[in-house]
Amino acid sequence: MRSLGACLTGLVLLLACRAPLEAQNEVWSDEGRVDWSEFRIANVVPHGQPLIPYSEGWFTNPDGTKTASFSYFNLNTEEGFDIPLGPDNFIEPREFDGRQPTHFLPASSESGRNRRHESAFTITVPGDFEDQVVWTLRAQGVTASGPSLFGSTAHDMYDTETASSAPVAPMMRIADSRPARGRNGPTAGPVTVRVGESLPLELWLDLLGREKSVVNWYHHQGPGKVTFAQDKFDVTADEGEAVLGTLATFSAPGEYVLRATAIETRAALVQHCCWTNGYLFVTVTP
Repeated sequence: MRSLGACLTGLVLLLACRAPLEAQNEVWSDEGRVDWSEFRIANVVPHGQPLIPYSEGWFTNPDGTKTASFSYFNLNTEEGFDIPLGPDNFIEPREFDGRQPTHFLPASSESGRNRRHESAFTITVPGDFEDQVVWTLRAQGVTASGPSLFGSTAHDMYDTETASSAPVAPMMRIADSRPARGRNGPTAGPVTVRVGESLPLELWLDLLGREKSVVNWYHHQGPGKVTFAQDKFDVTADEGEAVLGTLATFSAPGEYVLRATAIETRAALVQHCCWTNGYLFVTVTP
């Protein structure tokens, strides 16, 4: 039994709430296109497996444009990847290239289960766009492509601000950004810091009546290592409007993007419940 195909078939079952993955993704190894029908289930393993781009679905914005939400599934529990923008990490049409992550964490095992890293970024296209936006990743000798699924009724997220059946996503502001919520949340920067220096990060959050929220900071793009003094926060309704502060340090110069995610609870990830993404652009100098 070939481990690549088995793991990818296992991924189909792990994502059983979606349409069959073989109808969405093109997956190629160095030997050619992977034939899904040949394989059976296997668990996600610590090392040696590939990285799969994945579209969570799409929705129509109030102005008539369309937005697709993308995630990724690292089929390793211990091995992460850094894949710069370029021939091994790109989006087509190329006019939409550049928002995707370059730093990929291992498969998460929160709540006792392996899961993909959900809603990492979005791509917005004109309302009359009739093609698909396709994200392609190459890792471990395997090339995998995930399309946006525009037009698929099974993947229409409907709700433009929470992208779920839940009523309210948190309102977020990062640094001097405008307050915003939902997957097309706030964007701030660029800010500048030197290698090894601590960059203060300030995030304002309003739960808008929800009982709680979980906030996470992530290294989204950038060539070096990012270290957060604290990268996870639990916010309750008792705090009302919360201001969350932490520090980030960078190991190498370059252009970085940090992503902040606020969601109702970690357990709600599987329902895509009450999600807000924010992005901070950082220039790190020597």
